Amino acid sequence: MQTKTHQYLHETDLPELARTYAPQWLRPGTVVALHGDLGAGKTAFVRAFIREVCGADTPVPSPTFTLVQPYETPALNIYHYDLYRLSDVSELTEVDWTAATTEGLVFVEWPERAGNQIPPHWRVEILDGDSNDTRTIKITAPNAIDTVMVLAAGLGTRMRPLTETMPKPLLKFAGRAMLDHVLDGFVAGGVTRAVVNTHYLGEQIIQHVQSRTAPIITISDERKTLLDSGGAIKCALPLLKRDVFFTANADAVWRDMNGNTPALQRMMEFWNPDIMDTLLLLAPRERAIGFDGPGDYYMAADSNLSWRGDRPTAPYVYASVTISKASVYANHPEHIFSCRKIWDAQETAGRLYGIAHDSLWVHCSTPADIAAASAALI
Repeated sequence: MQTKTHQYLHETDLPELARTYAPQWLRPGTVVALHGDLGAGKTAFVRAFIREVCGADTPVPSPTFTLVQPYETPALNIYHYDLYRLSDVSELTEVDWTAATTEGLVFVEWPERAGNQIPPHWRVEILDGDSNDTRTIKITAPNAIDTVMVLAAGLGTRMRPLTETMPKPLLKFAGRAMLDHVLDGFVAGGVTRAVVNTHYLGEQIIQHVQSRTAPIITISDERKTLLDSGGAIKCALPLLKRDVFFTANADAVWRDMNGNTPALQRMMEFWNPDIMDTLLLLAPRERAIGFDGPGDYYMAADSNLSWRGDRPTAPYVYASVTISKASVYANHPEHIFSCRKIWDAQETAGRLYGIAHDSLWVHCSTPADIAAASAALI
């Protein structure tokens, strides 16, 4: 995400700000979510934009009581929503929310009341300035990465006997299935689409994800042939439909704690496709809960990664989340292969990078790990 801060603005400065962002916002499917206290100036911000586009004399009333106020332009319709009085997200169907967020430009005040019905969006945060009549406005671009590939096809052999009748991703700790913990984390990070692969007892996973409303989930069915991690991603590329996406294992969970910047946001801000082919989230080995191995990677000062190799230990553990490019999998000649084969080649080329997670990371490998994982997450 990229955030720009516009400081010490008077209301008379808002038309110029509108002209700055109009070329990016006047596109179908753009959603601008406005955050700020009562009286912060959210409606004034929208009014300035609409008058800049529709004409200086355009009436722009607050939609507090109507929930939505539409405006026609030659290019597309603009919708101004105020969800302060919304009592339930089901009411959004009565005000053309889906059509508006798909076909028009939407400004929405009190967007948190839309729950998981709000698509990827621009964030406008309006704060008090250095005096009563000025404001500081922070504008953040939407997630550049909205899709994740969740690897959930493993056999779960180390979890037996628990996995004799249930696939490992559906085992529960802290009251939720492992798979739901992972998907919840991506939803919280603004990811709206997921591809989940299945193999062992795959019909149970297929049935389980049908109960979720977010993210939008597509199944990559590997019940006939297990493709390993890299092969699974290559097979799913037509379903992912993205040049860049997250990947995640279904048996490891991260948490963002103590006011730290969320891990997915940090990864997106650090991601540089010009020098990186894969970015790995890493957990410091001494803080990794449920992990007792020697570690995986060393990380240089420039965040380039090197595998442990013959060294007895490494300070970082692969934390089961990556940002990856579709092209590196599409161009790989094999159909059944591990991601490690891709990463080793990228390490040699100096294009494998990492970023250290600064909060909680939990891994579940054996039945004994479940109690520790539950205790850490509750």
